[in-house]
Amino acid sequence: MLRRLSSSHRPPYVPWEPEYRCSPQSWLQGARSVLAGAVPYYSRYSRSCSSPAKGQGYVSPFAGEPDYHQFVTDKLVRLGEYILRLHPGTKYTVQVDSGPGCERLYALRAGVGWQGKNNFIIVPGVGSFVWLGLLVTNLELSPDLPLASQCGDCDLCLRACPTKAYRGANDYNHTRCMAYWLTDKNLSPEQCAILSRHRLIYGCDFCQLACPHNIPGDAEAAWPDLHNLLTMSAAELKAFFKNTAALWRGSNVLRRNLVLAAAGSRECRDVLEKLAQGQGMVAETAQAVLNAFAEGDS
Repeated sequence: MLRRLSSSHRPPYVPWEPEYRCSPQSWLQGARSVLAGAVPYYSRYSRSCSSPAKGQGYVSPFAGEPDYHQFVTDKLVRLGEYILRLHPGTKYTVQVDSGPGCERLYALRAGVGWQGKNNFIIVPGVGSFVWLGLLVTNLELSPDLPLASQCGDCDLCLRACPTKAYRGANDYNHTRCMAYWLTDKNLSPEQCAILSRHRLIYGCDFCQLACPHNIPGDAEAAWPDLHNLLTMSAAELKAFFKNTAALWRGSNVLRRNLVLAAAGSRECRDVLEKLAQGQGMVAETAQAVLNAFAEGDS
């Protein structure tokens, strides 16, 4: 695991110390076991897999309400309390995208699923629409065995990525990923144009939706109305995203993403003109979108 992390691209937003990320004893004194959990969320997806229309934006269902960080944490804490009742005095700690451990690598080693060519853990009979979390304990438990990959020659996930973020199986460049762009404060005109084309607000699911192991649920596709969101105050926008996994990036970046998603929507032109009169990242993005409007009208 250490060798694999050390040879990987350095990911954004996390401390990059492979030795620490592979050392549970550094996270919990006396740690002897790591339990990897997977909670499915495929029921949030629509079978139609329809894309947002003009005036609508895409928020990946994984990031919707409730916020999976707290949702999965609560489940793992309940598991820890159950273990504590069985073995009084046991120590444990929990992380869900909130600690040094790489959830995917531990889930892979624990046999929760195999690693797809797009790096997502694919759980048999469920797919990759799962949230992962870890419970580290000083209780010694018998290890499970990793699962063999069932991807075969399929590379649908790799070919589905619009920006070619995958150069090959498990060869992923996060700087080419639209999901990463949506969290970056500094975007190039090319990146802005691509995000506008796909009307993304937060998250991207192209590679997962292409995977034949993923079977969406029966949810109705209900994409957010961009005009409504763009007219919200900062406090209202924060309240809208309050219980989602998107709020951590802040209302300023989210509003920038909304502006990009609104490009080409004449219903949003009035609010874009108002936003363009301000200053900062959102205003500059609105100005660029309106300039594209003007070029299209000429």
